Amino acid sequence: MNENRSIQITVRPVADRDGEYVAYYKSEFLQAQFCVCLKDSIFGALALQAFAEMIRKAFGKNYRTQEIDFQIGEVPVSFQNPVLLEVLDRQHAACA
Repeated sequence: MNENRSIQITVRPVADRDGEYVAYYKSEFLQAQFCVCLKDSIFGALALQAFAEMIRKAFGKNYRTQEIDFQIGEVPVSFQNPVLLEVLDRQHAACA
């Protein structure tokens, strides 16, 4: 794993469920996918932040400086909750 490579977490809407999303991370090394389901709410923002922190600690080579890139899936989404938008808007979000 390249030390400068950021971790990419993709966020996609859940089909036929307005305001519900799935965020996932694919580990090529483990040949596994890790995900969290969340809603467009403050609790969804907390869940996404906790998921990103878990992934960063587990898979970041130097997890204290590793960065997270959030990518929005191919389907257009419109988040409403300002806290969730804040988490997603951070380019290279650094989890505490």
